[in-house]
Formats: sequence, structure tokens, C-alpha cells
Amino acid sequence: MSDVEFELWLSLREARVMDHARSRTELLDDVVRRADGADVPRAALLARRMLAEAHRTDGRWDLVFDLFRRSLAEYDRQPWRYAPGDGVDLLRWYASLVESMAHFPDIGLDEIGDALRDVEERFRVAGMNLHDVHAAYRGIAAHRGDWAAEERAHLRWRATADVDEDERRLLLTGIDRLLARGRPGCALEAAAVLLDDPEVCGEPLVLARSLVLLPLARAGRDAEAALTYRRLVRGLAGEEASLEEHGRVIEFCALTGNEGAGVDWLGPLRDLESRRRPFATMEFATAVAVLAGRLVVVGRGESVLDLGPDHSVSFRDLAARMRATALDLAGWFDRRNGTTFQGDRVRARLVAEPVRDFLPLAPTSRPPLDFRPPPGLSDADLLDRAAWHDLRCEPEEARACLAEVSADLPSFLAARRVELQARFVQGDDTEELLRWAAETHARCGDRARHLLAFCWLGLWIANVGRPDEGIATVSRAVADLRLLGDDSACAWGEHWLAYVLVGRGHRAEAFEALRRGVHHAAADPLALGSLRCLEAAWLNDDDADARVVIGRARAAFDALVSAGAPEKAIEAVEQLRVAYERASAVDEFRSFVEDWLVALPSPMFDRLRGHLHHLRALSGVGSGVGGVADDLNEAIGQAALRDADTVEQWYRLANADHAEGRHEDAVDAGLRAANWLDHLRDTVDQGWSEWADQARFLVAESYRVLGDREAALREFRRLAAGDGVLAASAFVAGASLLDGS
Repeated sequence: MSDVEFELWLSLREARVMDHARSRTELLDDVVRRADGADVPRAALLARRMLAEAHRTDGRWDLVFDLFRRSLAEYDRQPWRYAPGDGVDLLRWYASLVESMAHFPDIGLDEIGDALRDVEERFRVAGMNLHDVHAAYRGIAAHRGDWAAEERAHLRWRATADVDEDERRLLLTGIDRLLARGRPGCALEAAAVLLDDPEVCGEPLVLARSLVLLPLARAGRDAEAALTYRRLVRGLAGEEASLEEHGRVIEFCALTGNEGAGVDWLGPLRDLESRRRPFATMEFATAVAVLAGRLVVVGRGESVLDLGPDHSVSFRDLAARMRATALDLAGWFDRRNGTTFQGDRVRARLVAEPVRDFLPLAPTSRPPLDFRPPPGLSDADLLDRAAWHDLRCEPEEARACLAEVSADLPSFLAARRVELQARFVQGDDTEELLRWAAETHARCGDRARHLLAFCWLGLWIANVGRPDEGIATVSRAVADLRLLGDDSACAWGEHWLAYVLVGRGHRAEAFEALRRGVHHAAADPLALGSLRCLEAAWLNDDDADARVVIGRARAAFDALVSAGAPEKAIEAVEQLRVAYERASAVDEFRSFVEDWLVALPSPMFDRLRGHLHHLRALSGVGSGVGGVADDLNEAIGQAALRDADTVEQWYRLANADHAEGRHEDAVDAGLRAANWLDHLRDTVDQGWSEWADQARFLVAESYRVLGDREAALREFRRLAAGDGVLAASAFVAGASLLDGS
């Protein structure tokens, strides 16, 4: 063996142990070039196969087929230069790619048929078992919905299975075909042995669990569905999941009242257009359309999904876009196949009704919020309600109200809608829209709204870098409001004036505006609470007398509870917490928390109650007090409904679960925290590294206690490969696990 060949095989060995990443793909691409240049055919063949698998994972199927064609041509030209096993592996690769051809509607049936006959002939000439060929025939027939042909191929496939064939893969195929033929009960019975397996890693287990998620829920087996979901999520943490697997999880979440959890799986939307396997795109788009459609139904249609630059879209638009994509692709497949099977299947999924109003997936799961306004409201009432929600810091509800407003409105209502939209979605035209709305209010005789719109305009002007002009604009509007005699409007005007003044460092004038606002807000508890909350926050910032701040913050809290404004009441509670800590009166604050946990009515204040549970949990961390995990479950569950849960909460929950012996829950919370912390470390600040590694180590330890050896080793290896403070400990723990000690 030459030095060049030795180095090639060394590089391939290195690639085998690397995780899938751009660096690994680049290494394999380099090995292919070097092997071709040095004329080392066996190394070139293996490198192409590994590179093709990497491109397959990334959805670059054009490159997959190119690499195979080159490999087959090289083998056909000089077969004597390869080992017997190389030819076997190449033909099995060929058979799997022929089956995959059905996933590309631009490949005609004649071309697929020619490829099937060619690969079958090659298998026969080589004296090989036709098991893989029958698998290709079966898969293509199933794709077309030709169940007679599928049954014939399936029987041949079963009859030619090797005695040492992985039984789990045989089961997996059986589950898939039973579900495709409308026999979910039989499919679940066949899947029982896989579902009972406590392991989470491995392709057959991951695929089986993704297939049976919805059938379990439809069969009313909620606890099994939840456990299957949790194990699937863990298994996918170490796998390069296909779009189909992502789609099955998304669709399950959408139809079980877990829309928020489904949104967490929308990451592939970022590069969906670069993926070049139309069948996978169709499957994923269908699932996303189902999820986005459910979000529209529950009032979140105007919420924006932010997936990075050029990838922000409302759920309403996303639902329409993904539905069109799925139906277009299904029609393309059906025209090629000469059947309606794919289109019928996609259309049935798009109109499927939810199987549960809510199926709890974990201790942090809570029924989703319904952001829709009450039915039957007039356009004026909807606009009133949108403005009310906006002042209560409830943007989802406000947007849902605006979405229900009629398209054609008289001028006095159109101005209100434009003003609210300009406040919700700020951009280059915000100033122009606010000015138009303010002037239209004036023309329609609504002096109070005209002046309040100018208050908002002044805030905007100040925020975009013209602070003096902004202060002058708000000051003039508030001066006119004082003459108007509308106490509530005047209170809010003083509130915005205080905001813009403090932004320029005019604290004395800002406090004076707050004092005037409080005087006008006697009959408006929402305005009163908002003003007092601002005052408490600024007094805390100024290190003012803590007892004075406690009084202001408590007044804010009482007013906001009276106003039914839980989101703003949370702000008041935080100012109370800071003030009590400054007063060295932590026990008093704990009593406040305990009293209000009992006194708050449900369900209006569930979000506020969740925050109080969070505060109680913080006081119990490290003290040996039980129930910390329960408090954090409630806190996270409520916060997550508004995407307000934090990485610190998940980190603390993982530690609390582990300490309380809830190892299944510790794994789930720990993975959530570890992945989030990894992202923060990589994109925000390396200072998150230690927290990230501690969360990952806790996950590994919890897996070990649960008896999932492979998953524990996976996490220990990941830590040991880094340079964090726990790398050595993870290496020792992993080695001990391998030794069985």
C-alpha cells in the first residue's frame, strides 16, 4: 500500500467517527478528489458513498445521484479492481436509490421501470439475494397506491429476508405499510415491542415512534402517546432527522392542542427551498400547513414566525403558502403516477380535525391560550378590544382582534386600525402612518385619539434618533389633553410623556409627569397601575427608600390585579421583589407570594400565578425544600404559553427534577436547557459554556440512571470531546459506563 493510499484510508477512518457537519462533508469531498487523482478505486468508491450519504442528509439529492452514477460507471469499467464486497454494497446502494426515484416527480415511470429492471438483472447476474430489489418494487408500488403490486412485492421481500435480518427493520416496514393501508390498530399491535423499548437511540426506534404518534392519540392512548413523543424527541436529539420525521412530530403537536410545541420543530423552513427531494418537501409542507392552520384557528394567525433574515412570516401566510406547496407537489406526483393517491392523502391530512383539545406531553404542558376575541363584536368593539389588549401588554390577543376587523371601514375606524397596526408592526412607514391616523382622528372629531396618537408619534420620533423633537411633540399633545377634560386619556398621555422624558435623562420632569398621571388615573386602574409600576421601577433604579418603593409597587400590583392585567402585574411583582430584597425583608416577600398564590382567581391570572410559582421555586432552590420541580413546572408551563419561558428556568428545572429523582423529566428539561445554552454559547457569549456543559452532564447522568446506556454514552462523549471544565469528568464517567462499573 502506497503512502498516498494509506493517507486516504486514514482520512476515511477519521470521517467515520466525525459528526455530520460541513467540515466532514468537505473532508469527504477532498478524499474523493484525492482518490480519483491517485487512481485508488476502492477508496474512491467508499468516499463517494459516504459523501452521498452526507449530501442526502442535507437534501442535496442531485449530488447523491451524480456520485452514484460515477461510482457505477467506474465499477462497470474495471470491476476486477474492486473486492467482491464492494460490488455487493454498490448494488444494494443502487436498489435503495431506485426506490428513492419515486420521490422525484420529474423522473418518469418508464425511467423508474428501466432502472428497476436493470438493478434486478444486475442482482441476478451477481448471484445476489433479491431482497433489496423486492424492497424497491414494494416501495414504488406503495408510493403509487397500487396495493395489489405492493402485496406481491411484499410477500417476495419477506420470503427473501436473511435469517439474520434485523427484526426491528422488518417490523418497521410492517408498521409503515399497515398505516398506509388504513389499519392503525394492527400497526400499533405490531409496534408494541418497539414502543416498550426504553432505549431512545437508533433509526428503527426513532422511525417507528414517529409513525405511531398520531395513531396512538387517535386510539385514545394518551399516556403512551406522550411517552412516545418524549422518547422520540430524545432520540432525535442525536439523529439527523428527515423532513418526514419533523413533519410527523409537527402534525401530532398540531392535532393534539400542542401548537406551541409544534412551532419548535419548524427549523427546516429556513432551508426548505434548498432541499431537493420533492416528496419530503410535500410531507413537511403538509404538516406545517396543518400546524399553521391550527394557529390561525386559535387566534395566532397574525403572529410572526421569525426564522432569521428573509424568513419572517405570519402564521396565516405560512398556512396558505405551505398548503399551496403541498397540493402543487401532490398534483405533480399524481400526474406522473397516473393515480390520485398522493393528492387524496395530502387533502385528507389538510382537513383533519384535531384528535384532542389538549393532550399533555410533559409536566410543563398546559392547554394553549385561545387568543380569539368573543364572537359577534362590531368593528368598533374589536378595535376597542385590540387597544385594551395592547395597553395590557397582550400583543397576541390584540393582533387577533385586528385580524377580525372588516376590510372596508369608515374613516374614523380606519384611522384607529392604521394607528394600531403602525404600533404593532414598526418600520420605515411608521411615522407616516401615525401622522395620517392622527390627522384623520382630528378630521373625524375625535380630539382625544388625535392627541394620544401624537403621543405615540413623539415616542417614535424620539426612538429613531430625534429626541428633542419627540419630547416637544409629546409635550404639546399632553398639554392639550390636560385642557380636554378626559382623565383617562390625560393619564395615558402623562404616562407616554414620562417615558420620553426619562429616555433623555429628565428624571425630575418624568416623575412630575407620573404624579400628574396618577391624579388623573383614579378611575382607570390599568392606567394607575401602569403609572405606579413605572414609578416603582425608576425609584428602584435610583436606589430610593425601599419601603417607599414597596408602597408604590404594591399599589401598582393591586391596581393591575383590579384591572385584570396579569402581564403588567408581573412587572409590579418584579419591582416588589427588588424592593423587598433591598429592604432585607425577603420573608415578607415570601409571605406576599404565598398569600397571592391562594388569593388569585383562575383562569385569568394563571400566567401571574405561574410567575409566583417561579419566585417560590427560587426561594426553595438549594434549601432542601420539596416541591421545587412542581413550582417550576407550573412557572414554565404558563410562561411558555406566551413564549416567555427562559433558559434559566429550564436549567433550574433539570436540576430540581434530578435532585427529586424525576429522571425522565430531568432528561427532557436538561436537553431543552442544554440545547438552548449551546446556542447561546455559540451565538451570544462564551460565558454560557459552563452552564451548557453542566446541563449536558446532568442529562447524561439521568440517562445512566434510567438505564439508557447508549444515550448516556452519547452525551458523555459529546462533553469529553470538548474543552469545558467537565470534559475530564465526562471522559471518566463514559469510560466507567463502558466498563460496566
